Amino acid sequence: MTATMALLLLLVAGTLPGVVRWMLPPLPAAQTGGAQVVVVPGGGHRQYYGEAAPSPASLRRARRGLEAARQRDLPILLSGGQGEVAGTSEAALMAEVIRRQWPEAQLWCEQESRNTWENARNSAEMLSARGITRILLVTDRPHLTRATLSFRAQGLEVIPLPVSDLPRPEWVPSAGALAWLPDIYYEWVGLVWYQIRYL
Repeated sequence: MTATMALLLLLVAGTLPGVVRWMLPPLPAAQTGGAQVVVVPGGGHRQYYGEAAPSPASLRRARRGLEAARQRDLPILLSGGQGEVAGTSEAALMAEVIRRQWPEAQLWCEQESRNTWENARNSAEMLSARGITRILLVTDRPHLTRATLSFRAQGLEVIPLPVSDLPRPEWVPSAGALAWLPDIYYEWVGLVWYQIRYL
């Protein structure tokens, strides 16, 4: 088999949701029970026409968190600092999105964290002061393993909730599945780093 053919086969395999699902970092065993709050870690923000705006990842997470909180009648904790864009924090930008759709939402913002570990540590401090120990954690599926481990390391009971799933059927090529590959690679590297530094 030539190198070109091997590369082509790898590319095709990367478009199959069943193959991409197999590559995802496995989630820890699910914890059960009713959550007391929905927690949404930020996914970055960007400049949009000269102003700070949520990244597509932050928008996805905020909207899924809003949906989950509305269904369960729970408060929402949004976590994320300024990151690379000076000005408004990720948490504040996500809060604007949620308030436009649900003005009555009970929102708490943690605005100092710079990464997933700090999302977890800082959020746990805020929740501990409110007597909250069980959370529904909303983030993208590739990120969910690292986020779940980080929040559990703070002593929280975590019920993970992915923002979305891979397309179906499993064995039909999908550009959506291919788009997950960079995030999956990043998360495996992040898990190794977190094991060394934090976990």
